[in-house]
Amino acid sequence: MLFMRVNMSYLDGKIMNQYNLKGIYEDIWTSLESAVVDRHSGFHTFSLATVNNDTPENRTVVLRGCNKKAKMLSFNTNNSSNKINHISKHNRVSALFYDKDKKIQIRFIGDASINHGNSYCQKKWDSMSKQSKECYYQNINPGDTIDSPDLVKSEIKEEISSSFSIIDINIIKIDWLHLSSLGHTRAKFTKENNFQGEWIAP
Repeated sequence: MLFMRVNMSYLDGKIMNQYNLKGIYEDIWTSLESAVVDRHSGFHTFSLATVNNDTPENRTVVLRGCNKKAKMLSFNTNNSSNKINHISKHNRVSALFYDKDKKIQIRFIGDASINHGNSYCQKKWDSMSKQSKECYYQNINPGDTIDSPDLVKSEIKEEISSSFSIIDINIIKIDWLHLSSLGHTRAKFTKENNFQGEWIAP
């Protein structure tokens, strides 16, 4: 119903009020909180962009945490992956979500922090399935050149893998876009504006 009201206001040429902006903001976080546990959600995975020297690099990661109060998104990664090196040198990142059924795109800009070998990682590790843990015991580092895919092996052990890390993204900007044949609608929410929300042209 929220998006129907937004589109009707758009078509009627009315100025959208703060209630709708607040509704969109709440829906962003509610949708992402659900996506953490719902692997069928269009927001369960997202595209993470980092900077490698002067070159942007993109990859898909799985949303593993969402904290509205802290304005934070989280995902797990191999501590030997290239993204760790990128974030260590330049921690400003971009996260792009798109749900094709809802036709909603959400872009986040934030500062990433690396968690490795701490109690936070241990607690997350203990809650993970055996299948999820397996890739962190890989015998060859992600991105290394190999002669054959058959050379990559995994052997699960009891203790937490030294390759396991959690990346937290502290959000400073959100750009929300709803695509519609009746007219697109776009809004932004920034830390400097206390995430109050502003309408912007799509």
